[in-house]
Amino acid sequence: MFAQFNRFKKSITIRGKDPEKIVLTRVGKSNSSNFKSNFVYTALLQETTKLENGDVFSCSLRGHAKDFIVVSVRNADASVQATVYECNGIAQIYRSQKVYDEYDNLKGEELKLVESIPTNHVTVNATMRLLNAGLLPSTTKEFRLPLCDIKLMDRIVLDGEKFCVDAIDKTKFAGLLSVQTSNDNRKMK
Repeated sequence: MFAQFNRFKKSITIRGKDPEKIVLTRVGKSNSSNFKSNFVYTALLQETTKLENGDVFSCSLRGHAKDFIVVSVRNADASVQATVYECNGIAQIYRSQKVYDEYDNLKGEELKLVESIPTNHVTVNATMRLLNAGLLPSTTKEFRLPLCDIKLMDRIVLDGEKFCVDAIDKTKFAGLLSVQTSNDNRKMK
């Protein structure tokens, strides 16, 4: 079935894997969800694909390089399909590290960059709170991240805004992390 779409195939670069070809289509327009209309795509993959849940890949879309996170890969009878989210930011993850003087007295804390990673994020609104009972009352932004080194109380910086990691869900998406954050007002170097 993949061969039928030759003129729509795009080359993708997968982090840590060999390049492949893919056919991307939007999920469709949705009156109920701005997120689905703008960030969710269905992908038709090669039968021999190495793409897995949680992989990050890049491709050119309408003349611009875009990053995508693979949410699910499904093997059907005639094709291999995937649902992918377009990344709408790069998250820098920082971890607090205690600093001691030469006499082992605590001088303070400073932030150490753990990693920068493409992410898909959404601002939590009243509708999300109504439909998702698992959201914490303090959650202001939810991030979808590939598996990475992140812990509770880490700081995520996105476009200059600081967020504190309040919850990490490893079961919501296979191969991905769903991270709930609140505004971070901690004073650290």
